[in-house]
Amino acid sequence: MRRKPNIDKYITLLLGSLDARGFFIEQDPDLSRWRRCLEGMPGIVGINPSFDPAHHDFEIGGPQYWLRLSTIPNHPAHQMRKSSELAAVIAFRVIETGRDGWTELLRSGRLFSERFEPLGVPKILQPRDCNWTGRIGHHGGLVVSEAFRSQRLAYLLTHLVRAISIKRYDVDYHCGLVYENLYRSGIPLRPDGYGYTRADLAMDGFIAAVGRTARMYTTQIDRIDMLAQIEAGPLPQLLAPDVTMAA
Repeated sequence: MRRKPNIDKYITLLLGSLDARGFFIEQDPDLSRWRRCLEGMPGIVGINPSFDPAHHDFEIGGPQYWLRLSTIPNHPAHQMRKSSELAAVIAFRVIETGRDGWTELLRSGRLFSERFEPLGVPKILQPRDCNWTGRIGHHGGLVVSEAFRSQRLAYLLTHLVRAISIKRYDVDYHCGLVYENLYRSGIPLRPDGYGYTRADLAMDGFIAAVGRTARMYTTQIDRIDMLAQIEAGPLPQLLAPDVTMAA
């Protein structure tokens, strides 16, 4: 078994920070419910097909799930509202690449759909050293409701999902895909953002799975850097005031 330093403490700190902010989290293995949840959120213009059961035969009980973050009723952080509100969602799956690697998943379209052949293939621009193989944790479908976008939820959820992927699935890498506007914001690479260690232009052109022409970037962090982040602990300034590193 490979070394997993302080993983439980790290997860406890992140969950404690969410609780102190007045949120509770639910884990659901059924990604069809993630899709229905997104369809009910305002401003959603598309569903990430990488996590959509309409495009993949996800095994029941397999290595995929989504997290639903909601407000705790009658919590002072949310003006003592009696009813719970949806704050954010994020989806996750494990991909076993085999010998072909991450780049081939993009080129073939299998990352997006295992049921339908792509109608068009965008230009694949990833550097050769981006063709990672092995067990890859892949997160996406992250949406934070507008009313809660100042709560650092994107940081807390992406780091939580990565920590779980190390603890539960022993992944070699963690990868995501982001559109150019998000890449240019700097959030995927910022320590107080998603915390990835590299991002490379991956695709440019018509991407049939999402029905649009786009430039997309692969974000990546390897196991060594994930463990280093866990060892260092969450950024103290992003934890809730009453959650300390001594927890």
